[in-house]
Amino acid sequence: MGISLEEIIMERITGPGWVATRGVVRDPRSASSAEIEEAEQAMKNLAERGLVTLWRLILEHDGSQMLAAAKPGLQLDKDLEERGAWAKAELY
Repeated sequence: MGISLEEIIMERITGPGWVATRGVVRDPRSASSAEIEEAEQAMKNLAERGLVTLWRLILEHDGSQMLAAAKPGLQLDKDLEERGAWAKAELY
């Protein structure tokens, strides 16, 4: 049996402290809406158990949005702002 999406999410937030749906799907450029929805649902399941905090990422270049999961306590909005990142974050 392979690794679950929830396990992938928890593994990926270990280093930087957060991961977006793009970092969970197999190929971000060609991911189906069903695959993205499955990743988002896994993030929501983890949030319900208090293991992650959900954020909405808003890409600066086109305004598109995606869900992100972060370690509880990480202020992703401030972290991205301090780094001059490609997106802004709002609590989901």
